[in-house]
Amino acid sequence: MSGATEKQYRGQRYRKEWEKEHWARGWLSPGRNEYRAYCRACDKELVVGKSELLKHAKSACHKKHFRSSMLTSPVAVTPMNKTLVEVVPVHQDGAASPAPSGKEVIIPASIGFIGAGNMAQALMNSFLAKGLVEAHLLMASAPSNRNLEKLPSGMRTTNDNNRLVKECDIIFLCVKPHLLTEMIEGLDPLERDHSPLFISVVTGFDICTLEQLLGSLIDAPRVVRTMPNTPCMVGQGCCVYTMGTNTNESDAKVVYSVLHSVGFCAEVPEYQMDAACGLAGSGPAYIYAAIEALADGGVKMGLPRHLSQHLAAHTVKGAASMVLQTGKHPGQLKDEVCSPGGTTITAMHSLEKNGFRNALMSAVEASANRSKELGNKS
Repeated sequence: MSGATEKQYRGQRYRKEWEKEHWARGWLSPGRNEYRAYCRACDKELVVGKSELLKHAKSACHKKHFRSSMLTSPVAVTPMNKTLVEVVPVHQDGAASPAPSGKEVIIPASIGFIGAGNMAQALMNSFLAKGLVEAHLLMASAPSNRNLEKLPSGMRTTNDNNRLVKECDIIFLCVKPHLLTEMIEGLDPLERDHSPLFISVVTGFDICTLEQLLGSLIDAPRVVRTMPNTPCMVGQGCCVYTMGTNTNESDAKVVYSVLHSVGFCAEVPEYQMDAACGLAGSGPAYIYAAIEALADGGVKMGLPRHLSQHLAAHTVKGAASMVLQTGKHPGQLKDEVCSPGGTTITAMHSLEKNGFRNALMSAVEASANRSKELGNKS
């Protein structure tokens, strides 16, 4: 082959920025020279040229290899833009056990959020803070730009839900309960070789209903129902989840790895989801109100507002850490603070007279019952 022919055959040089484009994420890397590219999913070298690479990305063979390497193999070839996350098994009672060494799972290439409200933002920010995924591999959709403009730089945003569903491997459903059915009905059916994992954070919608709704998009949709809370924003959240009937073991590992990155995480039977909503989903609001009230009490007794609020917040944080780290029953820890005839037992008497524990128990009950009502209306 002559030099001129060889030069013509080589075509374009490899461009590093292609790896960040949606069509190439997770599989494209440089080949043996600047005129070659390498597909990690297919284990195949390719001639460089964007049109040729796009043609390869759209081929049925590549899509099959890519989805297999991303979602079905817990030890798949590591894509350039993936993060390995340690998997910690969780028993049915919610207690986490130490992870066996070397057990890791690959997070799929892209994570999308339909809805960009407070919960979606909490999850996105935590994923980025924990290094779970790079910003350009996150995508969010919303009908207006009001919330999209608040998202971290580098993320992809769109007003088109269909675009997000077609481009993402994991899709968080983060819309308001009364909007979910209409939103799903507005989505186009998906191609058979694209079956994203749907993770719902929508209150009240059970697995059966979610699978029926998403069944209009694809046969046997893979669905997970979850209930995270807003402290996920700072990596101190807690989340329970239930796997759907069409999910598999690899899906469970991926889901646990993603949700564990934002705090405590446990799989529970679906019938416990409403109770978990009443306790952990709504619970941060109860504690915020308690911190505010404690701070107000300090101000009333002469403390500066700034100091009083910090003392209240750190008191709650410290007490929670004592429960988690010592393993002692909260009642025992309470008794250890209450000296005979002292200040604390006097204060506890005042709390009992004002129905403190009854108020918290009733709050959990009310929130759980409301979650059930929303589910019955879905």
